[in-house]
Amino acid sequence: MEYLLSAQAAAGFEYLEQTGSTNADLLAKAQGLPEFYVVATDFQTAGKGRMDRSWEAKPGSSVMASILLRPQFPESTGIGWLSLLTALAISRSISALGPKPLIKWPNDVLIADKKVSGILAEAASDLSCVVIGFGINVNQSIQELPVETATSLSIETAQAVNRDQLLATVIENLKQLYSELVAAGGSAEASGLRAAILDASATVGSQVSVEFPDGKKAFGLAKDIDATGRLVVETQSQTLTVSAGDVLHLRKA
Repeated sequence: MEYLLSAQAAAGFEYLEQTGSTNADLLAKAQGLPEFYVVATDFQTAGKGRMDRSWEAKPGSSVMASILLRPQFPESTGIGWLSLLTALAISRSISALGPKPLIKWPNDVLIADKKVSGILAEAASDLSCVVIGFGINVNQSIQELPVETATSLSIETAQAVNRDQLLATVIENLKQLYSELVAAGGSAEASGLRAAILDASATVGSQVSVEFPDGKKAFGLAKDIDATGRLVVETQSQTLTVSAGDVLHLRKA
């Protein structure tokens, strides 16, 4: 597939018909590449999400891409907002097609409580850059989706969606949001990013179960997303600030 619009929106663009992981590809060649260099593919054989879960989709059915950023924020907390910033860029791109997506902390986009997109941010070992990888379910049928809790844009809009146009719009939205965060020195508060994320959050206001990387769990009310991008959860006994973990939405409070 040709991504002519996406290539125009990016600072550099590479399309791979098939690869292991666009994140791994971009991290391996990042030295010397400009911000907003993009690697996209129609099929990943070793794609992964958070907690190293495998992620795979039928060739040609999804948008799968990674974008290179080189954040140098005076306010270091800005780094913690990059996944949510990308989720907001994707949400706004989807909104232009009609659906009303919401953001599930820390890195998913939902339509009617079903996942349509996931994001994975990975930093280079020398911290010289961050690569933001994402997948968007675009033209899958219900039968082609791996779980009942997933959906696709074609299901939600009842029509085929142009993947090049969608990716180009995501890139443009991400550039705008990122430039605002850079102009604010990395402050999600000053840039308006935190307010926009809270407004689009499916998580804040929900009763949630949080599973931490060490396997421990906590249950409580998601009250807020703090200035560093952490989820604030109020349990029966304490208030937790969660920087990493899997969140399951139980019900709205």
